[in-house]
Amino acid sequence: MEEKQSKADLLALRGGLRGRFRRVFDGMENAFEVLLDQLEHPLSPADRAGMAQLVRDMQTQLLGARRLGDQASDAATAAVLHSTCVPRPIDLLSQLGEICDILREEAARYDLPFTIELQTAGQSVLPTVGDAALLNGLMTNLISNTLSADPGACITLHCEPGLFCYRDNGPGLPPDAKALLTDGCWSARLLYAGGLGLPLIAAYTKAMGWSLAVGPGPGTELCFTLPPAPLLDDLMLESPMERMAERQTRRLALRRELAVLRAHRLEPKRLAFVKNKPSAAPWLFLVEAQKNRRTGLRIEPDVLITAGAAMYGEVK
Repeated sequence: MEEKQSKADLLALRGGLRGRFRRVFDGMENAFEVLLDQLEHPLSPADRAGMAQLVRDMQTQLLGARRLGDQASDAATAAVLHSTCVPRPIDLLSQLGEICDILREEAARYDLPFTIELQTAGQSVLPTVGDAALLNGLMTNLISNTLSADPGACITLHCEPGLFCYRDNGPGLPPDAKALLTDGCWSARLLYAGGLGLPLIAAYTKAMGWSLAVGPGPGTELCFTLPPAPLLDDLMLESPMERMAERQTRRLALRRELAVLRAHRLEPKRLAFVKNKPSAAPWLFLVEAQKNRRTGLRIEPDVLITAGAAMYGEVK
């Protein structure tokens, strides 16, 4: 029975993911059509400005598709991450400090209203074991979830020996999200949404040998119990070249995440086709989109233009 339910969940998640990819690629296809149509005509300065905005929108769509593809790739290997990843000694404080610096730079550069604070409990280092790439994935998913709910959120990273807590002042995790994080139980809502961030947070945590608990809040509070690092005796954790490469990778990942969140999140809700007569092909469509809404499109009756007047629905 459990195996049957698991297969049904996977199929539902597959449907949610396909819907997300389809919306991205449909949006890009429409943008390309508009761009090509404009290039066939002489361009005014206003047209050029419109094209520039269209190209920026397409770049955002590409960033979203790349992010979703990365998440889908990680999700496909989530079950074996813990057996393929070899955690190594890291100084978690320096890693998190770098993430905070990058996020503050980006917030100042784009006038983003969120804040992030690193609390060290008087520690200068926090040795543990982990993986820089998985830590990047963990933090980008956490930050993305927070800023999606509240772009002006206050994020706190609290560190003390053996413990790292991620906190924000948002609405907190709904019960089905908590169940997915701690027990791996999918709700119908989360399956339909096709979101991978929460299960990836759990997978990254397990792969690094950390453990995860959901705190009482207020807001979202996730507490990670850290394994102790081996005694290093002045052993260098990473070479300067490795640190430089990691910082660049981390910066690109965080910039991509913030760029997607900055984009206008408009979800199409109603669609109607405009025709000259009921049997004719539509020559225009009307779409109503609402910001930050769930997916779900309703097809309205055709709009028929006859003798300069608009009629709605079936004409007898």
